[in-house]
Amino acid sequence: MRIADFGHRMLVSKMGHMGVFLALYVLLAVEYVRFVYRNYSYLMGFDLRLNPVAIMTGLLFLAILVWVMFATPRSDEGAYAVSMIVAVLFCLPAIVMYQLAGTSGFIPLYTLLFLILLRTPLLRVQPWPLPRIPVRWQRWVLPAVCVLCLLPFPLAYGFHIDWSVFSMGSHTYDVRAEVAGHDTLLTAYLMGPLRMVLLPLLIVYGLMNVKRDWWMALLGVAGLLLLFMLNPQKSIFFSIAVVLVFFLFKSYHAKAGMLLYGLTAVCIATVLLNLVTGNLMAESIAVRRLFFIPVIVCDNYFTFFDGHPVCLSHSFLGHWFNYPYEMEPSRLIGTMMYNRATTNCNTGIVADGFMNFGHLGALFFVSAGALLLRCIDAHLGNARFFGLLALLTITFLNSALFTSLLTHGGLVLLLAALFLIPEGRRET
Repeated sequence: MRIADFGHRMLVSKMGHMGVFLALYVLLAVEYVRFVYRNYSYLMGFDLRLNPVAIMTGLLFLAILVWVMFATPRSDEGAYAVSMIVAVLFCLPAIVMYQLAGTSGFIPLYTLLFLILLRTPLLRVQPWPLPRIPVRWQRWVLPAVCVLCLLPFPLAYGFHIDWSVFSMGSHTYDVRAEVAGHDTLLTAYLMGPLRMVLLPLLIVYGLMNVKRDWWMALLGVAGLLLLFMLNPQKSIFFSIAVVLVFFLFKSYHAKAGMLLYGLTAVCIATVLLNLVTGNLMAESIAVRRLFFIPVIVCDNYFTFFDGHPVCLSHSFLGHWFNYPYEMEPSRLIGTMMYNRATTNCNTGIVADGFMNFGHLGALFFVSAGALLLRCIDAHLGNARFFGLLALLTITFLNSALFTSLLTHGGLVLLLAALFLIPEGRRET
């Protein structure tokens, strides 16, 4: 058997996925006690509460999670790959922190509901018979849209080339603070769709037929680099990496396996690096920041807003409801966690729904997010474009629902899936 064939079988093997998934759960539980609690309990309130009831309930949550992910039939949709993102990045750490840190049990419960809605055949969305932009026009419509959407940025910030921002040092924050005062309505609402949808979509278009459309991929990368020089947000490079990595595999199950194996390998590598060199930074980013900080931020929202939801009074319902705080929610929680009003602690759709409308809000926001992801997946048509859906899924885990839709490109991705992304054979 060739090494490539063996590697592909491992990437798509259901038993292989389940084994590594359970190993990652054990690794996260050990790492929470050994690394996160020991080194960062003083900083963000990471606690250690060994409650037998919580531990047993958490094992029940884990059993349900494993059953939903690996015992239910697979389909040829991207729902399995989307579910793997949710299961690995939020369900597992939410269960671990409920068992070991005493965080709210509603967090793993609502994330499990999100996962079930992503996997259930009852929520299957049939593609709508809408007319797409003709294929002969698609090569020119998207580049033209991207160029038009890029124009407001040099007009607002001034066209200047500052290569020093690529050093990723403190100078990038100075530049961001400087350009923040020049933001306009257009730049505020176009930044997210450009870096999360339109320019990554242009890159994938170019790679689909690189001999003919290489210029589209080059234009997409150039557009993202221009955005970074004008307003240096590091998440721009994250968008490029996610789209390119998921482009490499045709099979949705291979994409899910790559995510699971890749993140597990990264965690193990950072643990070994810490044990050998004593360096905490890599392990802090890969373990604490990626897995556990979103959960503890979510728990702080549940604690602070329990019993007094704000009903979107900080947003577009402010004309009808009075917002009772001086700071917006993300800065309010940042002040509570870090004692710094300048810190933003954004959260995902679970805590966003609870903050605004209590438990009914959490149920509704989770259901709406799952329905939108299923709808986009049904119309995406071509597995090469899955990286765009992965970016939106990760956004739902770290940003509010309406923010994800309006300023982070959720609605733009839906429109692109409906009218712009070329249909293609779903490969499994």
